[in-house]
Amino acid sequence: MDQNRYIISNGVVADGRGVFFYNGSVLVDSGRIASVGPLDDMEVEGLPVLDVGGRLILPGLVNMHHHLYSHFAPGLAPHGPSEGFVEVLEDLWWPLDASMDESSVYWSSLCGAMDSVRHGVTTFFDHHASMNLSEGALDVIDRAVEKVGSRAVLCLEMSDRLGRERVKEQFEENVRFWSAHRNDTARKGMLGIHANMTLSDESMAFLGRQKPEEMSIHVHCGEGRPDYDFCVEKGYHGPVHRLDSFGLISPGSLLVHCIHLSERDYRILEDISPAVVTNPESNANNRVGRMDRGRIGRFLLGTDGMSGDMVASLRSAFLLDRQAPRLWEGLKDAFFDGRYDYVRRFFPDLRGFEVGAAADIAVLDYVPLTPVSEDNLLGHLIFGAKGGNSFMTVVDGKILWHDGNFTDSDLNDVSLISEARKAAFSLHGRFEALDWNGHLR
Repeated sequence: MDQNRYIISNGVVADGRGVFFYNGSVLVDSGRIASVGPLDDMEVEGLPVLDVGGRLILPGLVNMHHHLYSHFAPGLAPHGPSEGFVEVLEDLWWPLDASMDESSVYWSSLCGAMDSVRHGVTTFFDHHASMNLSEGALDVIDRAVEKVGSRAVLCLEMSDRLGRERVKEQFEENVRFWSAHRNDTARKGMLGIHANMTLSDESMAFLGRQKPEEMSIHVHCGEGRPDYDFCVEKGYHGPVHRLDSFGLISPGSLLVHCIHLSERDYRILEDISPAVVTNPESNANNRVGRMDRGRIGRFLLGTDGMSGDMVASLRSAFLLDRQAPRLWEGLKDAFFDGRYDYVRRFFPDLRGFEVGAAADIAVLDYVPLTPVSEDNLLGHLIFGAKGGNSFMTVVDGKILWHDGNFTDSDLNDVSLISEARKAAFSLHGRFEALDWNGHLR
């Protein structure tokens, strides 16, 4: 089929912000949204028409905080009981990221990006960690993401935990990638920071002095109580205040979790308005608490590496915090308007179903059987779709996934699974041999 000009038809077309057609169609032309509306209103003669059988047609979904490398985490036995937040890091995540090599970075990124596309996610903000692989690490992920065809904003986690010299290497990798992709329409860069509690004041001051003004940070902030206590013990009013004290926060920043904050932290969030990302499934898994939606009215949704499924994250955000004020309004803004507004900072052409916008589309594998309208769309996603399995995923007009198969036949080849499994088994072997500090046990 000619993928330059075609119609996705016979579905419920909705963008969560005003566009709604019960029996609608989307005309894609040269990678752009050319028309949205009833099929009868379109000039379709000679064009391929892809009938999606009444399924839900949405703008491509966006994961605001992901860890692709976590795709190889299932099956790992932590090195200890992992009762507390820091122990989870020391027993699982830190030895895992210290074990990552080029092969495991590539294959985990490829498989993680494929999983996202299967769930209708067309753009993700990835926070990568590989403490023993800095130089070129983001290029390895870029190759994997390019093979799948997704959009992505990438960064490399910086941390003092293997020494301050590593921070400089990690900083250089972040800035190099960000600079190289400033004009890229598919990939962008950010400055990745692990968390306050693994960076000294000296390293924070270095980042504050050296960070290009236009470059935004992507950081875990106030995820566990230890991160808050660390900042207070150093004389700050909390994790947001400490980041702001070094000049690191701007409206383009992604502050992830924001659970353990002070009054001063909340005031800074109100004054600067960075994006705040909540990850309900990860918070529940790590038992770190919940973001206060009464204090943070506008937020975005991520998965924190738990999966590539943003509809599942939306459902968990609903079920795990039913007492939150403005429950439905807050989630609708997080899933639609808020993320449209933030993502345009990086990809200005992602404007939902606006004519002329980039054609990033998710057709969920869900056919509403009960009345559906713009008003109850969120309820259909939470209680109807349940998980966000995709029937068709489109990026920049190119169909990546359709009816259970990738359109790039390489990605359906069983040999790909074999190669990925080899990399994962090798990674698990190295994990078993390392302590949290990246040393042989």
